[in-house]
Amino acid sequence: MPYAAGSVRDIPVRGGLKLCGLTWSGQYLWYSEAVQNQIAAMDPRTGEVVRRIPCHGVRTDLTTLGGSLVQVVGERRTLRVFDPESGDVVGELPNPRPGRLLCGLEATSQGVWTGYEDLQVIDLRSVEDLRLIASYPVRRPVAGVTVSDDYLAYADYRGCSINLIDLNQGREVASITVNGSPTGIAWDGRLIWYCDHATLQLRAIEVPGITGGRQHDDDRR
Repeated sequence: MPYAAGSVRDIPVRGGLKLCGLTWSGQYLWYSEAVQNQIAAMDPRTGEVVRRIPCHGVRTDLTTLGGSLVQVVGERRTLRVFDPESGDVVGELPNPRPGRLLCGLEATSQGVWTGYEDLQVIDLRSVEDLRLIASYPVRRPVAGVTVSDDYLAYADYRGCSINLIDLNQGREVASITVNGSPTGIAWDGRLIWYCDHATLQLRAIEVPGITGGRQHDDDRR
């Protein structure tokens, strides 16, 4: 079902030129930026950036997993793992689908979700070894992924939309037209946030019927 949602919160990202990934840690919105090649933590209450981590080769999405940050990097779209406190690189994992355009990334209690722009598919994979658990074909190219309650949400950058899959039914049930061009998206337990590539802001929308339920990985630490 198509409908439109205006943003309920807009936070300009000062100095940002190409916003890519976005994730919620339970305290901060972490976003990645591909021109300055960095990951930053923003306090959503004040809009203040409280931490910056250099990350060469930033590409597309970002998530938190077991207290670490995981960023898609480089031409091969590998998964680089950071300690968010020190900024040190602690590991790197291969793209689960080598050669494919990995654009969406999210870790939850169910596993790691990986979304592909070129294949128009979102996979659910094991946290332990990235073994494939399930795949969800989608109608639009994937630019970012998040999970809320029983819904899987993904951004369509060119279509200016955020789209919802009902995980119980295993099918898309809504397409939400939003302001700007969404890339990375995140769920904070109440709002869906997205990086607006067009206006260089972090923006939030409310989606009726979606309330806090399933928690993001970092919320369970």
